[in-house]
Amino acid sequence: MAENEKEHGVMNIIKEGLSYISQIISATMIPPIANGTEVIMKNIENRIIRIEKRIIRNISSLFIIGLGGLFLIFSLFFFLIEYLEWNKTLAFFSIGIIIFVTGLLLKAVE
Repeated sequence: MAENEKEHGVMNIIKEGLSYISQIISATMIPPIANGTEVIMKNIENRIIRIEKRIIRNISSLFIIGLGGLFLIFSLFFFLIEYLEWNKTLAFFSIGIIIFVTGLLLKAVE
C-alpha cells in the first residue's frame, strides 16, 4: 500500500502542478484578450451609432423632400383646375403621366 500511496501522491503533485500552470497561463492571457474584445466592441458600437444617425438623417431628409414634392403636385393640380380650367380627371391623368415618365427616366439613369 505504501507504493500505491506514493503513486497517488506523485499523481496529486502532477495534477496540482498542471493546474497551477494552467492558472498562470490563463491569468497572463485572459486580461489582454478581454481588453482587446472591449476595444473592439466599443468600436463596433460607435460605428453602429454613426450608421443609425446617418440612416435617421437620410430618412428625415427624404421625408421632407417627399412632403415638398406632394405640395408641388397639389399646387400643379390646383393650377390646372383653377387657371387652365381643366377637368379634374384630365389634371390627375396629366400629373400621373408626368410622375410616371419621371420615374422611368430616373430608372433609366441607374
